[in-house]
Amino acid sequence: MKPKTRDNLIYLAVGLGIAALITADAFYAVSRDREIWMPSIFAMRAVGYTAVLGPYVARETLKAKAKLAETIVCVVLGCMLQVGIAFAFRQTFSGRSTMRLYLLFVLGAFLIVRLMVLAVTYLGSKSHGA
Repeated sequence: MKPKTRDNLIYLAVGLGIAALITADAFYAVSRDREIWMPSIFAMRAVGYTAVLGPYVARETLKAKAKLAETIVCVVLGCMLQVGIAFAFRQTFSGRSTMRLYLLFVLGAFLIVRLMVLAVTYLGSKSHGA
C-alpha cells in the first residue's frame, strides 16, 4: 500500500470516528433533554493549531536527519510550546478570528519549527563529536 493511500485511510478513519462520537453525543443529548456538549472556542483553536503544528515539526526534524525518538520528543515539545503560546495569548485565541490570531500562529509555528530543527542539529553534532 502506498504511504499516501495509507495516510488518507487513517485520516478517513479518524474523521469517521469523530463524526460517530458527535452523532452519539447528539442522540444522547436529545434523548435525555439536555444540551449538546461543545468545547469552548479557545479549546478548539488550541487543539486545532497544535494538531496542525505537529506534522510540520515532524517533517522538518526528519529532514534534519533526526532519529525517530528525537522526532517524537521534538513534536511533543513543540506542541507543549504551542499550548504555552495559546495560554499566554488566551484572549487572542478566545476572540474572533482575526489577522492577529493567524499571524500569531504562523509566527509561533515558524519559530517553534526552527527551534526544534536547531535543537536536533545541535544535539546531533554533539553526539557525533563525542
